[in-house]
Amino acid sequence: MLQPRLFQSATAAEPSLVTLVSSMNSLSFYSHHTPFKPQSSKILVRYASHAAQGRANGPTDSAGRRLGAKKSASEYVVPGNIIFKQRGTKWHPGENVGIGKDHSIYATESGYVRYYRDPARHPKRRYIGVALEKDGPGSQLPATPNAPTRRRLNMFATPMKEPQVFTVPVVSPPETTQPVKSHGMTKYKPRVIIPTFLREGTNREANSSIGREAERQNVKVDGFDRKNRWQAWRKRATRLEAAVASKAAKGTKKSKGKKSNKGVKIGGKKR
Repeated sequence: MLQPRLFQSATAAEPSLVTLVSSMNSLSFYSHHTPFKPQSSKILVRYASHAAQGRANGPTDSAGRRLGAKKSASEYVVPGNIIFKQRGTKWHPGENVGIGKDHSIYATESGYVRYYRDPARHPKRRYIGVALEKDGPGSQLPATPNAPTRRRLNMFATPMKEPQVFTVPVVSPPETTQPVKSHGMTKYKPRVIIPTFLREGTNREANSSIGREAERQNVKVDGFDRKNRWQAWRKRATRLEAAVASKAAKGTKKSKGKKSNKGVKIGGKKR
């Protein structure tokens, strides 16, 4: 774009025209080569930063968790002792042990620690258990099927012993024998006597022995029939009569030299 005359006249006329001509020349140059694009304003953004080192980040190496075995094999433990601390189930709980929420294995019974495998339960898992005995058949884990185990109160289940029973061969006292008539003759059959026993450390008869007094006296009581409402009504009436009589007896009973709490009220106060 040639503008010689305008340029010459502009240079001779005013310096402002010179500036206008130069700007027009620059616009014509950009229009021929590249399209004109106004520059956008730049926005500066500051992102969050984090220190690479120092106390602000906390300790770089924390203390160890003290994992591993706390009780060795054949070591004696009591309920609550931690046997093994771990992260994950590298060792699984066996017999007479438990596992916590942090996978720590602890003893639930008093005994001796055993590290063993149980192919019947799992072919590859390793177990930790507590044997109830140090030597003998009870010291091996896993225990044989139907082997005796400790349940509650740290005791074994054993069969109860039958109560000791005495028989009286003497036939003379009627309170210890029962008469039996045979061929016109009266004979006496030995009666079974249940022994009485006292409470431990006292001279008082035990409650269980008191409850068997009816058996010792050979007393038979008819069973209560729920359908027999007449019998239930008579029992209730008897109880009510006894309660009324006892209340009346307490009301007529005179106090022995005790001062009465009753007083004459004058002006709302006892005198």
